[in-house]
Amino acid sequence: MQNNEKNIFTKTKNSLSDFKNNFIIISLSILKNFRTYVYVILIPIAFLMIYVWYNSNTGVYRPPKIFLYLTLPTFAIIFLVNTSVSEWKNSVFLKRIHSAGISRINFFVSLYVFNFILGIISFFVSFLVLMLISLIYFKPSTGPVSELIGLWTFKDWMGIMYSLLLSISISISLGVIISGLINSVALSQSITLVVVLFSVVFSDCLLPLELLSKSKALTYMSYIVPHKHSVWTGIIAAASEIPKLAYENPNSPSLVISFGFKLWIPCLTAFLYSTLLIIGGYYSFSWNNKK
Repeated sequence: MQNNEKNIFTKTKNSLSDFKNNFIIISLSILKNFRTYVYVILIPIAFLMIYVWYNSNTGVYRPPKIFLYLTLPTFAIIFLVNTSVSEWKNSVFLKRIHSAGISRINFFVSLYVFNFILGIISFFVSFLVLMLISLIYFKPSTGPVSELIGLWTFKDWMGIMYSLLLSISISISLGVIISGLINSVALSQSITLVVVLFSVVFSDCLLPLELLSKSKALTYMSYIVPHKHSVWTGIIAAASEIPKLAYENPNSPSLVISFGFKLWIPCLTAFLYSTLLIIGGYYSFSWNNKK
């Protein structure tokens, strides 16, 4: 009995040690590259400012729109993960780690956790930038951004944070899956770009909510997009599950409101999507380009 407990303790200790070492190696490899800061900070801020500028003409800001500003950085993580893993597979980086006896699950968890932290940092940086430009550049007629955010209750914030965390998780998994299935770095990046653009559009991050809602076919088709579920968790939470806070005319018979505007539905489906993609990411990950 004591030997079994000792073996379990030793295995756990070794796993934690491997995780720590992998985490350090991954962080050094990613953080020393300038493109990391481009993907995590510069691109999200650029898109945020363009999005704010484009929508500033309306002067009317509903709480869900503020949330959509904050969810944009989660898409940039796909590019970072995809590019990093694709380049590692074409170098000796992963081969050396694999030859050291590191298991795939251990390295995958380390990679996942590190990029998850980067996604959270990217969100907070974008949040600070949004608050700054809202004070300097635009002032919605519906009140200051800080005042609109102040309307969110604790429950709303829980839904919003849950949404953002799932969006980051989905982005990491998609980045790993694409880089795992496609050997060519250029082709992998091209497919990633298409996936991101498709996800941004059909998750209602870019276009007005009313636009896709006018088409039943497009609304139903958008459910195949994983980010649709995580993003709409945040949209519904930011609107406190009140459709009129998200739509100008929610009672219009021509509108097909996604998920019936019930928070529990995308909460569940987003979690299922995230879990399936994590599993898919694990099994699609390989140490090199040899299949």
